[in-house]
Amino acid sequence: MGNNLSLEEPFADTSGAELADFDKFNDMVMLVAWAGSLYAIGMIWCTVGLLRRWNSDRDLNLMSVLAAILISTGWPVVLIYFAMSGGMDN
Repeated sequence: MGNNLSLEEPFADTSGAELADFDKFNDMVMLVAWAGSLYAIGMIWCTVGLLRRWNSDRDLNLMSVLAAILISTGWPVVLIYFAMSGGMDN
């Protein structure tokens, strides 16, 4: 225990290290996958919120579901609408 705490030799400075090209590409793929997943989760949440709100006014049909999916593509705006109108359950 503690064998490496008193090394006399200096450690290699890796602050200037760069990623390989395939690692940069893979990082971008992962970034796009995570962003797409979070966007899809927001769309699903807003679609369900819109359908729950519309269900109290009238019967839902296929066109209502498709309209909710289409509207929820702009889910940040839908969330602002929910916040200004008193929540998702109104």
